[in-house]
Amino acid sequence: MTEPASDTCDYQRFAEMLIHLTPQGASVPYNVCYDKDGHIWVAAKGGLFKFDAKTKRVLHKRKNPFPKTMAAFCQVIYHEDTIIYTCAECKDGQTAFFLLELDGTEKHMSIIDGLLLSMVVNSRGDIYITKQPTSENSTIYTTSVDAPLGWDEVISIKGEFYDTLGLVDDDTLLASTVQLPKNMFSKQTLRLISVAEGEDAVEKRVFSEAGKEPGKVFFPRSIKRHDDHMIIMDKSGRFQRFTPEGEYVDTVSEIDAYLANGFTLIPSENGVEETPRALTAMSGIVRDPTNLAICDDWLEIVPLDGKSWKEKKAAAATA
Repeated sequence: MTEPASDTCDYQRFAEMLIHLTPQGASVPYNVCYDKDGHIWVAAKGGLFKFDAKTKRVLHKRKNPFPKTMAAFCQVIYHEDTIIYTCAECKDGQTAFFLLELDGTEKHMSIIDGLLLSMVVNSRGDIYITKQPTSENSTIYTTSVDAPLGWDEVISIKGEFYDTLGLVDDDTLLASTVQLPKNMFSKQTLRLISVAEGEDAVEKRVFSEAGKEPGKVFFPRSIKRHDDHMIIMDKSGRFQRFTPEGEYVDTVSEIDAYLANGFTLIPSENGVEETPRALTAMSGIVRDPTNLAICDDWLEIVPLDGKSWKEKKAAAATA
């Protein structure tokens, strides 16, 4: 059984991109966040980059000299005047964990055993991570921003692995899981996990399954909360909304498959925009103006307005 031909990004999106990352060396971006000043931080195989959102100017960078040797799924999160950043080299099997000032000054550095897949931080400063599987067991770990010197086990699973994490609230995680061994036909689920203080972690609900139909997921890459809903972006390019209890609501956007690696919701002066837009880290093979296929990396704003790129392309073609 073969997959249908991909229609992933058939041209270089100069007009649509917010920031072109490739010329800056920010190759293969995985995660993005805003700090309190509205500046944009990007974690990529090429390193960590801070951009002025208005001028697009690079304000700070920690470049990796050999991006091709870096592991996937580098993380960056803003939390209370601190940038939390992780990166790893594939061959090392360990992840470097940094706490940085907003000017890039290093406050803390430590090593985590294993390669990270995902990371979230709640308002209490509790950090939760998942790691790439090395056995049939998978565990979510936690530590505190205030003293990130040891990682405690939260909950484990066998025969599957915890992949992408999202925060429903301070006491509840939303985790995607994938059956081992991982391949494009692996069974997948979403799991609500209670992590209330002073109590043992417990799964509250298991829902969804692998697929590209509404309510199903295809390797989620980023999970964020917006108002009363969770927004899940997966490799199919869909941004789907679920209730905090796990009920599918709708699909709020659909872009080309396999391009988006991560997103953050764009803040407004009063918090998060009522009609949300996603600042999305993208990477893929595209057709440049000379019709050559090239690898390109960029940030793009995706309106979560219920429309798809396919619809917009079709409308433009008939205009």
